[in-house]
Amino acid sequence: MPNTPPIDPFTPAIHLIYAPPSLEVPAGDEIAADLALSDANLDPQAIHFSQTLNNPDRFLGELRFADHLVQIAGLSNPLPQDIMDRTVHVSPWQPQIRAAMRQHRSHLSLVYAGMDPNPIEQMIALYRTAAALQNENLLGIVNENAWTAHPPADFLGPDHLASYRDQIPFILWVGYVKFYLDRESYWLVTKGQHIFDVPDLASLVTDAAAEEQTINRFTEIFYYIYENDVAVVAGDTLELASTGETLALKEVTEHPEWLMGPSGTLVVAPLD
Repeated sequence: MPNTPPIDPFTPAIHLIYAPPSLEVPAGDEIAADLALSDANLDPQAIHFSQTLNNPDRFLGELRFADHLVQIAGLSNPLPQDIMDRTVHVSPWQPQIRAAMRQHRSHLSLVYAGMDPNPIEQMIALYRTAAALQNENLLGIVNENAWTAHPPADFLGPDHLASYRDQIPFILWVGYVKFYLDRESYWLVTKGQHIFDVPDLASLVTDAAAEEQTINRFTEIFYYIYENDVAVVAGDTLELASTGETLALKEVTEHPEWLMGPSGTLVVAPLD
């Protein structure tokens, strides 16, 4: 069985991982009905699901609705181990949840190929498709671009999907990965912000108690760049509106193999 093909790092995409070894894709009318549940304004007659290959071992198809096109490909084998190592293995969930996700035996890959230019709407379209494809055997959602994964929980419910327009679910769509230098010091770096045309951010953490503050800084900087559509580069400084703290943005000068994202990474540090 061939491995899952690589996905362009700038293309929004997720993997749905399932417990059984065989693929169980719903019929088109079921997908349309479930998809319509996530948006009362969506006409079920305007939803088009097609498939070019569908058997227990492999699936190829696509789903069209509104301005969205989601390509779907499935294999009756687990995701490659290197993808699992940099997503499920480093995700922030409890060990038993990560262990369950590691036991998956088949997967569907969803790749955004539609016309909506808004990356938030692109991600929501992927999650709405995931909601239409979920069943009791869905163990998790793997975001290869963001080096993270999460259980389905309630994250695919209509209320949650609608809320993602008001507040980006960073815990789902952005990875916060630790690269340890010793037992106490580590680089904390975001992964996946490039999907939103925002550079990834990194900070050196020497006290684990400061990790939450570091992530809050990352979030505020993300929103400043994303909502104002501004370009920031190494050498710039930013004042956080929430705290008045002034931060310096610096180049990555060490461990680029860990820290550098597809659109670059900026080191965030309090101004000296």
